[in-house]
Amino acid sequence: CKNVHYDLAFILDTSSSVGKENFEKIRQWVANLVESFDVAPDKTRVAVVRYSDRPTTEFTLDRYRTLEDVKQAARNMRYLGGNTMTGDAISYTTNNIFMEQNGARPLARGIQKVAILLTDGRSQDYVLEPSKAAAKAGIRMFAVGIGEALKEELEEIAAEPKNAHVFHVTDFNAIDKIRGRLRRRLCESKSFISF
Repeated sequence: CKNVHYDLAFILDTSSSVGKENFEKIRQWVANLVESFDVAPDKTRVAVVRYSDRPTTEFTLDRYRTLEDVKQAARNMRYLGGNTMTGDAISYTTNNIFMEQNGARPLARGIQKVAILLTDGRSQDYVLEPSKAAAKAGIRMFAVGIGEALKEELEEIAAEPKNAHVFHVTDFNAIDKIRGRLRRRLCESKSFISF
């Protein structure tokens, strides 16, 4: 993936259903996944949003300049607990994270905006409109569902073609199994760009 550069945001469900132990697995998963990229200000930039009742920026796209720093920050994320307001988190990411003042690069630079949303359950708000708005803003969404996450909802969140952007696993122990598939999708991304 070293030749593919992104403005990459993770949107992570930290609601009560996730639980502390599973959140630990999510942190490790994020740290492992970012290893696929060349993290640097002129290459791939990484941001993380955590959400439950409200979304919170863990760090912005311009906060960390090296892979090690991003991995360290991912491992230090705090667990929230609360409800699952996924739609709100998507809107928040579109409107806050992918902004130039927060480190996103201008469209003219041709750096693809990618968001990877990970959730373990049904959203308590609507996701379709926020997801459409994200797509309109040029953000390519991947939806990773665990356990009780609804396939229909994941499909509403994900970019087209749906089968390339929706992932579902039975439990948190299985999220590492999809890391390879997700990495391949991200690495071959150039063929997916459509405006």
